[in-house]
Amino acid sequence: MNKIRSISASVIALLFIAIISSCTEDTTIDTKNSAYVPVIYGTITNQNIRQQIQVNSSSAYFDKETNKRIAKAIVTLKEDSGMVSNSYVLTQDSVGSGIYATKDPMMGKPGWNYRLSVVMDFNNDGSDEEYTAECNMPKALKVDSFNITKKKVGEYTLYSLNISAQDDGDVENFYMGKYSINGVWYNKISKYIAFNDVSLNGEYVKNLSVWNFNDVGDKSKFSDDDAKDMIFMSSGDSMVVEFSNISKAYYHFIDECASQKNGSNPMFGGPPANISTNISNGARGFFTAYAVSEVSAKAPN
Repeated sequence: MNKIRSISASVIALLFIAIISSCTEDTTIDTKNSAYVPVIYGTITNQNIRQQIQVNSSSAYFDKETNKRIAKAIVTLKEDSGMVSNSYVLTQDSVGSGIYATKDPMMGKPGWNYRLSVVMDFNNDGSDEEYTAECNMPKALKVDSFNITKKKVGEYTLYSLNISAQDDGDVENFYMGKYSINGVWYNKISKYIAFNDVSLNGEYVKNLSVWNFNDVGDKSKFSDDDAKDMIFMSSGDSMVVEFSNISKAYYHFIDECASQKNGSNPMFGGPPANISTNISNGARGFFTAYAVSEVSAKAPN
């Protein structure tokens, strides 16, 4: 019996695939003795917020300390529609945090291209290095409805997350869901919902099961080691999900990070090893853009 990441047998089309996208750089790092490298991670969304980029230095794989934040970087963001372009300089509210944000709230725009530039003297050799990344924001996934149903599968009770939506065109698309349960957000990459639309291209799907959660009453049926990595639900729980149409490259990045030990979020430490990256010049991490469609529902009794 699969745990949280299991998907209903009726939606085999949504299983992860493991093809590494040709538009990313596949970086293999010696986790024991590798040199420190920049770790740059950030997303641009269509939400009206101060968009953020985090700039860190990697740490040894088995270090107990978190990655060192980089304070002295020049971080710029450019957006381009092909006809109109805007540039932003990002700064730290708290010097030393390593979190760089736009001065004012801004909304990313579906269809626009985004270019990130981070300039810093990472090696402390007196010369600046530039690390860049580019991405395009896919158009939003329009979710017509979202609901949670309760079902019995063998000895387990599952809560199924179901969406009704129009899949976009004849190309393969990739989707992500970030969620909160009773106001608590689960921000580790290992907890993201991620699926693709293999064999569903261009179709309208109704009440498609995209993820399952186990009932808290079944917790004792799992070992302590398994249960500590699982998210359980109860009747009446409130859930908010932010669904997004994401790039193929970012989909694989999520899958690879989730497969690593602890599935840590690069915003708080950086991927440990063998993770795809679209950051140039030997850095690690990922820069992406996506539009968010927020939905909510309650788990039934």
